Amino acid sequence: MSEVRVHCAGGAEYPQQPRVFEWLGARYSVAQVLHEWRLPDGIGYRVSTADGAQYELVYRPAREVWEVHALVD
Repeated sequence: MSEVRVHCAGGAEYPQQPRVFEWLGARYSVAQVLHEWRLPDGIGYRVSTADGAQYELVYRPAREVWEVHALVD
């Protein structure tokens, strides 16, 4: 799995909603958080970027890692 870095909005808890993520050598600005959900071992976000692409970002706190998946219609 490729490394991903996610920059989130500030807040008392981590993670807050993602604002920017870096993946596969590119930097993506999050235009909109479309959906947020809780998992037994983390939290997930479905986001759209400025170019209209959609991604699923999942944070796994036990391992302190983010995962990213490009969503294709």
